[in-house]
Amino acid sequence: MDKLLEDWSQWNPMVLDFNNEHLNNYAEECGHNVVEKARVPLKPSDMLKKEADKADAKYPFLVLKKKVSFVTKCAVLNFFDQSHVRSIDMQANSDIFKVFFNDLGSLEAAHSQLEAFPQLMQLHRRQFGGEEKPKPKWVSDSADPVKLPALVPTARGDIDLSSRTIHVSTSGNRHPEFLVVPIVDATSYKGSSHLAIRDAEKRFLTVKFEYNLERYGAYVLEREYEDESSTKPVTMQLRCGRKLYIGSSDLDDVQRDVNVVDDESEELDMSGYKKCAVCNGYTSTVCKICDMPFCDAFCWSIVSMQHDKKCGTGQKVDINDASFEKLVPKCGLPPKRTLVKITAFEQSNVVYVRPADTLSDVAYNRVLVEVWKHGQTVSKLDQLPVCGQIVIYKFGENVVRAMVLNVDNPRDICVVSIDYGSVEYTDPSNLYQCSSYVSDLPRYATPVKLRGVPRRAVTPNLREVMYGMQGCSMTFELRYHTREYDNDNHMQRAVLIFLEYNRSINSLLKQVITPIEPDLSDPGLTEGILPHVAAPTGKNTDLIITDNSFLKYGIIYCTPAMLAVEITKMQRAFQDYGENIAKADAYAAPKGQLCIAKYKGKWSRGVSMELVGDGYPSILFLDYGNIVPIHVTDIRAYPPQFTYPVLTTEYVLMDLPENLSDVQVQRLERRLALGAIVTCDEIVKDENNNYSLLFKDIQQLVLR
Repeated sequence: MDKLLEDWSQWNPMVLDFNNEHLNNYAEECGHNVVEKARVPLKPSDMLKKEADKADAKYPFLVLKKKVSFVTKCAVLNFFDQSHVRSIDMQANSDIFKVFFNDLGSLEAAHSQLEAFPQLMQLHRRQFGGEEKPKPKWVSDSADPVKLPALVPTARGDIDLSSRTIHVSTSGNRHPEFLVVPIVDATSYKGSSHLAIRDAEKRFLTVKFEYNLERYGAYVLEREYEDESSTKPVTMQLRCGRKLYIGSSDLDDVQRDVNVVDDESEELDMSGYKKCAVCNGYTSTVCKICDMPFCDAFCWSIVSMQHDKKCGTGQKVDINDASFEKLVPKCGLPPKRTLVKITAFEQSNVVYVRPADTLSDVAYNRVLVEVWKHGQTVSKLDQLPVCGQIVIYKFGENVVRAMVLNVDNPRDICVVSIDYGSVEYTDPSNLYQCSSYVSDLPRYATPVKLRGVPRRAVTPNLREVMYGMQGCSMTFELRYHTREYDNDNHMQRAVLIFLEYNRSINSLLKQVITPIEPDLSDPGLTEGILPHVAAPTGKNTDLIITDNSFLKYGIIYCTPAMLAVEITKMQRAFQDYGENIAKADAYAAPKGQLCIAKYKGKWSRGVSMELVGDGYPSILFLDYGNIVPIHVTDIRAYPPQFTYPVLTTEYVLMDLPENLSDVQVQRLERRLALGAIVTCDEIVKDENNNYSLLFKDIQQLVLR
């Protein structure tokens, strides 16, 4: 043993550690030594993930491996049923992921699901609480499960019909198309017709009626409106693209209270007021020399020249139509960068505007007053009007000028309100004669085409936005360039700027109209978000058959006859979305969720009814009624912007035998042909909102 050190004065206990290179990890830096770097703190998202991993550690989970690349969290959640899954740990660039389950029963159910449908994913490891769980006795240890080849999204295999529990359509018929009959055609402009004279530019040749759903009663058209300046209740009415108010704040009340002297108004104390020399309205403004009364600057501008000559002479001014017309602002398209107000929306991209400056505003309201006063004494039309004829149109307490556009149906006349721009259908009993004086008054409502806004069918969301832009105090700046004139539709392309927010309403409307493809990991939308419009119960109702492929089971799909064209209108948006906007290569819509699917080359909306793992989900096309297996490469996620109402209803045929032969089904298919207009004897609705149809001749047809 070495001799113990007696002199400890030179001993340094840190020498060994100082000379040990494993304990001295210095970084070479300029000037001084740098100690070992501290660990990088965890990001908030990583901390939350670490806490979630600790929380899920006690739950059973499966470690799975993807067989196809488009397996998402949403797809896994629907594959195993949301009630069984607690959480999913899936990395972006990895084929291996974990699925945590609520209990062992959920784990066993998930394992059975994998055994039944192994095409999408396979079992990589099975664990409980961090320890590997032994395989159950019913799982064979002799050999590994057969590995199926990975499913390529673009590869189309055979359709598995035997595993489906929901019947599919076997007819293979194309979806019927319902053509929109134009309101005005070229024959209406032949020769010296009224329409050729009144509409020399042929603007109404492309006019559209986009408010069939409003006319059918699908929306609430009247709402209570709070007006602090009125003591009487005010109702806001939404009518064919135009918003008006019924009550004391409405223009009609102003006309009655100011411009019309009735028995009640004569009893009012009007001392201190005189009638205006121009418009006969009551005013307290008078000339200090001759006491000539006048309302405002507009009335004064009409009478000022005569007043200067006759003031103080005792002579009265002579007001005639010529003196009034001299100062009336010119009608037509307002100048660039002037303020305008919206009077009505004709289409999603066509809006009627009028000047909003003080002089034009007064002149516009003077025209409305003249029309209203004239409408109190006119008589009804004694014969059917002709296209292009100017008439007085009365609805409720409103009186407007209107031009007749279509008289093909003598009981349903199409007119356009020339002072607003709204297109409506009405009974001829609401039309009255119009004098040449009133028909020749200026028209200030002018149509413009909104630049960059596509023409689409009106959705509930778009409808709310369009009506929200109309108000007495809302003004917009009109911007356009003459070189952008649309010669085909005879309208100026323009942009409307809401100066208060410095925002273009063109961009707002385009944002509401244009669909955005949702992320595949986002939860899908269900049919419950869409409003449903069915034919009313009753007798002798006209329907159009949209699908008859389930007549064998006594089921048929129909839509109200007057709404069939709306189905074709909305398909334009679906087609544009499927061809130009949606970029995903494939999408397996989970059961019960909406999607856009391609059938016979056309994109339509549908709901996923069943997935059996063959790459062909069963899709029910909502607007028609047929159920077809569609490959995942022909399916796209459903955008939330498509809020078009569902117009097709499933009906059960009454008084049919339970089992129909093929011959009987063929007879029914001829009687209830696809796309045909049929008149049912009665529509019945039960307490569960299920609809049934009664055709009295069908039972005899089947049993003969």
